[in-house]
Amino acid sequence: MRNTGTQKKTTKGRRWLAGVLAAALALGLAACGGPGEGTAAGSSEAGSTEAGSTAAGSSEAGSAAASGEGAKEMRFGSTGYFAAETLDPANGWDGWYMTFDGALETLFKLDENMEPEPALALSCESSDYITWTLKLREDVTFQSGAPMTGEAVKACLERTYETSVRAQEQIALASIEAEGQTLTIRLQGENVTLMSDLTDPLWSVYDTENSDYATAVYGTGPYRITEFEPFVETVVVKYEGYWGGEPKLDSARLITISDTEALSMALQNGEIDMAVAMPTSAISLFENNPAFVVDAVTTSRGSRMYYNMQRPAMQDPAVRQAIAMCLDREGIAQSIYHGMATPSYGIFPDFLSYGGTEGLVLTVDGYDPEGAAQVLAEAGWADTNGNGILDKDGVELSLRAITFASRKELSQVLELLQAELLGIGIDLKVDVMENTADVQNSGDFDLDCETGVMVPTGNAQYFFNMMAVTGGSSNYSYYSNPELDSLAGTLAVTADEGERDSLIRQMVQMLLDDNALTVFNHQKMVNIYSSAVSGYATHPSEYYLLDVHTDIQR
Repeated sequence: MRNTGTQKKTTKGRRWLAGVLAAALALGLAACGGPGEGTAAGSSEAGSTEAGSTAAGSSEAGSAAASGEGAKEMRFGSTGYFAAETLDPANGWDGWYMTFDGALETLFKLDENMEPEPALALSCESSDYITWTLKLREDVTFQSGAPMTGEAVKACLERTYETSVRAQEQIALASIEAEGQTLTIRLQGENVTLMSDLTDPLWSVYDTENSDYATAVYGTGPYRITEFEPFVETVVVKYEGYWGGEPKLDSARLITISDTEALSMALQNGEIDMAVAMPTSAISLFENNPAFVVDAVTTSRGSRMYYNMQRPAMQDPAVRQAIAMCLDREGIAQSIYHGMATPSYGIFPDFLSYGGTEGLVLTVDGYDPEGAAQVLAEAGWADTNGNGILDKDGVELSLRAITFASRKELSQVLELLQAELLGIGIDLKVDVMENTADVQNSGDFDLDCETGVMVPTGNAQYFFNMMAVTGGSSNYSYYSNPELDSLAGTLAVTADEGERDSLIRQMVQMLLDDNALTVFNHQKMVNIYSSAVSGYATHPSEYYLLDVHTDIQR
């Protein structure tokens, strides 16, 4: 719903964007590829605002704060990190985006060591890992002005659980009770990592009583969303009633920019103050310039190749192994990722206690196209009709690979792989698209090149439940291993860290043995921003961006 004031504010935002366009900033729909698992945001209309609409509840005072004379506004740009589809925190990965915006917060948050610490909740205790007692802060209000009570948090968590399949994968809720500022959460079974799980922005706390998710959502964060144009721009203004102190900025704009070149130009020209998740190819433009800060932190983000085992050719383990052997991990890390990625032959990065490859048996331990050709020949693949493409039992190795446009490095990896595979008799067609979700859901692909944070809460259970267990929502290999499924269940009820690490490494070994998917590198999160920015440091979880401390000198 728009009134005259809203239309004026939206027009002003578009005039600003037009200026950016004039400077070669081509704004448009971009696949998200940021949080989560790299899947491009879908095109569902459910909960979407009309393009250019202003979130309900944006008062004229809020508008003045955003655009008034002397107001301090900061502008963020990214090719994929602000691609929210809706204003519903329980929809897909939209809760992550609204956490970046400074609009939403969780009961607990992660520190620099990826350990959970109090946020909206002060404590989390259990004697049996099934029934948990949480004490909530008493000084928090939603951006609607309503108090954050136990009943309000209960309603929020229940709604998220009912709405999101991913929430059900993470935490098996049985019931939630509220008494004052005390929550009692009962689970369907033991879960030793509940506090870590609740740091996921999917479990953000928002006001279910007053939010409609089409024009407004009210969180507890330092900034309130006032304008929202899906995949284009979000505008936030500071929330005066924020429990954590007064935000430093009056407003912020978070803008989706279509490509790396436009993003770099916008930062160089001062049209944005920070480029979030800057593609590595642009780093050299800024790294020796005192006007900018290149802030790079190793995270658990993994670049990976899924093998769709519902497709005839991909059901052959020799084909999956051969493809993995043709990925020049070291060359990719240096040439495509410009040294801002570490080659991987395992699953998890080695800074994690269960990460790295030490003690594991590797089915692939280097770049070896000649060995890959031999593996295929031994498995019975041959060019029987002389067309240069291998075949077996009537199945030809002509494959379709998909990836999304907003992560340029991924398409470059596929182009390199395409040439490598052709050399051993595999025809690979590469489709780069704005939105991969529909194709993923249809299963009409053989390879899916993705990137995503693999253990964002510090808990490896997240990765296994979503990407490796049978039926996981991001298990795009359609991999199924009953033994791994069983170990994942055991991991969920194992509290001892040493035992957990042992279980995780057993499951990693299974994935490597089966070549269920290939994690070919672990990336650094690179944010580049003006030296005028203060109160900010890139976080290894990739969860946090705009907060109460973020500031800029104008």
